[in-house]
Amino acid sequence: MKPDPKSLIADVESIARDAGMEIMRYYRGELDAGLEIKTDGSQVTAADKAAEAIILPRLAALTPNIPIVSEEAFESGVRPDISKGTFWTVDPLDGTAEFTGKTGAFVVAISLVVDGKPVLGAIYHPAFGIMFSSAGPGTAERTEKDGSRHKLGADGKRVGEELRIVASETSINTPLVKGYLSQQFGEAAAKIDGQPGLLRATQVAENSADVAVIYPKRREGRTKFWDVAPGHAIVEAAGGRVTGIDGKEITYDAPDYMVPPVISISPRMVVQMDKNGIGPGPAKPK
Repeated sequence: MKPDPKSLIADVESIARDAGMEIMRYYRGELDAGLEIKTDGSQVTAADKAAEAIILPRLAALTPNIPIVSEEAFESGVRPDISKGTFWTVDPLDGTAEFTGKTGAFVVAISLVVDGKPVLGAIYHPAFGIMFSSAGPGTAERTEKDGSRHKLGADGKRVGEELRIVASETSINTPLVKGYLSQQFGEAAAKIDGQPGLLRATQVAENSADVAVIYPKRREGRTKFWDVAPGHAIVEAAGGRVTGIDGKEITYDAPDYMVPPVISISPRMVVQMDKNGIGPGPAKPK
C-alpha cells in the first residue's frame, strides 16, 4: 500500500520545525556549531548533524517501512535500497555556507518520493519561521510564523517584462544557461540573480521568480536527490513545472542518487507559456 502524503504532511512539518529550532540554537551561538570540510569540499557543522539526529528517528517512527536518503548519513556511507521507488529525502540544513556566514538563508528540507516522483515536500526557513509545504496537486502552501497559511498558485499576470531568474551564478554553467533561457524564452539579456539552495524553489512556487535553474559546473550538472526533490514537490503542487533542462521528465531512480540539470518554472509563468506555446527544450550554449 502506497503512503498517503496528506496524512503525513502535518507530522513532517512538525519534524522540520523542531529540527529548525535546534539549528537556531547553534545559529544564535548557544551551542558550538564547529565547522568541517567534507570530501567534496562542502561544509558541514554540528548543526547539520543535530538536525539530522532529530529528523531521522522521527521519520522512521512515522513510516517504519520507508527508507530514508539523508545527506549527512549518505556522506558517512549509508546507502538505503530505493529500488522500490518509495523513500524519503532529507537535507537537514541546506545552505550551510549561509548558516556559517550568518545570512539567515538556510532551510530544513524533507520530501517523500513515490514511484520515483516527489509527492510531498516541506521546506522550513527557521531564521524567519516560514514553512513551504505540499502533499499533492493544489496543496502547496506558505505558512507564516504566526501560523497563517496562504495557498500557492498562478495568482495573476506576470509582473514586469524582464524574466526573473534565480540561480547560483558562481556555480552554474552560465554560458549554457543563458543560451538556454534566450533560446526558450527570447530573453537574450536575462539577468541571473544568485540565491542559495532550495530557497530558489520556494521563490518559484510563490511566483516571486519566474524560473530557477540548477545546473552546477561540477558533476556535469547533476545534483543529489535531497537538493531538488522537496522543491520539485512544492513547485508542481503549486501548478508550476519541473523538468530537466532538456525538457525531459525528472525521475528519482538513478543508482548514484542524482538527477540531471533541472529547471523549475513558476505557476504564473506556466500559464503564460502554455498560452504562447513555448516550453523547455534542449539547452544550447550561446
